[in-house]
Amino acid sequence: MRDSDVNLYDWPRLAAAFGDFVAEPSATEPGRVAREIVGDDYRRILTETTRLIGHQWREHIQDSAVKGFLFHGAVGVGKTTMAKRIAYELGRVFETDRENAENEVVLVLVDGSDIARGRYGDSEERLADLFEYAREGESHRHKFAGGAHIHEGGGMRRTVLLFDDVESLFMTRGSGNAREWHFSQNSVFFHAIDELDTSHTAVVLTTNRFDLLDEAIIDRLMPYEFGAPATETLLEVAAHFAATQRLGHDDLAPILKRIREDTSLKSIRQVERLVTEAYVRKVTGRS
Repeated sequence: MRDSDVNLYDWPRLAAAFGDFVAEPSATEPGRVAREIVGDDYRRILTETTRLIGHQWREHIQDSAVKGFLFHGAVGVGKTTMAKRIAYELGRVFETDRENAENEVVLVLVDGSDIARGRYGDSEERLADLFEYAREGESHRHKFAGGAHIHEGGGMRRTVLLFDDVESLFMTRGSGNAREWHFSQNSVFFHAIDELDTSHTAVVLTTNRFDLLDEAIIDRLMPYEFGAPATETLLEVAAHFAATQRLGHDDLAPILKRIREDTSLKSIRQVERLVTEAYVRKVTGRS
């Protein structure tokens, strides 16, 4: 498997999403980026996960008790964005070599369409290939030396594998919608997680249907629940997103007023949609 075969987020792509680092890390917190995920809960999750992964990678702990993380919560509350932000933070921590793609931190985003195959057994093979790619690198070019996977040219790629919206992939055996191929996929996934080399790979799963996930997956990963963001967080998201769209105070004011008053607004995605609608109205003159 090659880099072109996966949905790869390397340093330039992550930097395009979050912008430059604008504040140095402290003894207790990660650095801050230009387009930061705001809110105390998000900051806590970012801090804890990057510390855990960073420790395992730095100390070359190959069989850690923490294989990865399960982010669960409603739609549009920042689960996928958090996984990408974690990879970006880890790239800073490990001083990613910007000119050497063989010595960097990357994120590979996997969704149902990446796994689903028409013939029985092909989906399981694809799933196994993704873990092998994370373990061995493009075209099997990693080699094992000194307690870590080292690239033949001297570099080492570290990988965050993000399985997004996994409720359709790894259903619980008790679900009425589960099929035989779900059980086979689950078994391949369980084995891959159990054998995961945590010295240079971490796994993140996201779901908005925690109740549908196989219990064995929940047991294998460290869960973080993403609740509805606080009103203050939504206000900050709106102000930040409006600034990126170059909306002025008069454009933003009614959005902030609605966020304060409308209790049905409970997700970052809803707020971003309000800002987008204001932007379209301003540019097109639509009432």
